[in-house]
Amino acid sequence: MSGLDGESFRFTPLPKTPVKYKVFGGENKENSDPNRRNPRKILNDEVLKPLDPNRDDSDPNLRNPRKSFLKPLDLKLDEKFERICPPGGENRVVIYTTSLRGVRRTFEACNAVRAAVESLGVVVCERDVSMDRGFREELVSLMAKRVRDDGVAALPPRVFVKGMYIGGVEEVLRLVEDGSFGELIRGIPRKKADGACDGCGGLFFLPCFRCDGSCKMVKGWGSAAIVVRCSECNENGLVPCPICS
Repeated sequence: MSGLDGESFRFTPLPKTPVKYKVFGGENKENSDPNRRNPRKILNDEVLKPLDPNRDDSDPNLRNPRKSFLKPLDLKLDEKFERICPPGGENRVVIYTTSLRGVRRTFEACNAVRAAVESLGVVVCERDVSMDRGFREELVSLMAKRVRDDGVAALPPRVFVKGMYIGGVEEVLRLVEDGSFGELIRGIPRKKADGACDGCGGLFFLPCFRCDGSCKMVKGWGSAAIVVRCSECNENGLVPCPICS
């Protein structure tokens, strides 16, 4: 290469002995971590500990330390609630709710209880007191004793599990948060993977099969025919779903 002399190219000679890099201490600590501990020392100090001659190997808590933190099942949990069984509620969760938005606080409380219970994946029998007068009268009769003794109003939401009265929105949400509600619903059938009922689609009501939701029936023939009230449906022309109700 023209214009370049020999003095322009000077190469540093290679060292005679290679540089030794030591991870834990030594001459070159450029890439070492000062906070890193020697794994051999950790193995000797923390893993290979001498056995305690006074230790009792029959203690199950020593073999599984997590056992001491496990909360035992409360077998008498169902005895803490009053036995008030709604019709057909021996082995199911029955919730009395309302879909009317007239009182916003009540409507939001019903939605909160429904969402909390359905999140546990069990079959829920919801009885809307605004859609059926019979459900409203049924709730009043169930809560008559508590209204008379404790002054508790028969207002939704009200939750019953296996024939036991659980309470309103505050009691149910507290039990769901601490996990006690999961123990109460053991043995109750689980909800399907797709969720919605095949008959009503999760609405719990269907139009009357006899009057088609008109609440009217024609009785008699010709000039003697009269219009009477349908005896199969409620005041809204609906009947409970025969599958999920």
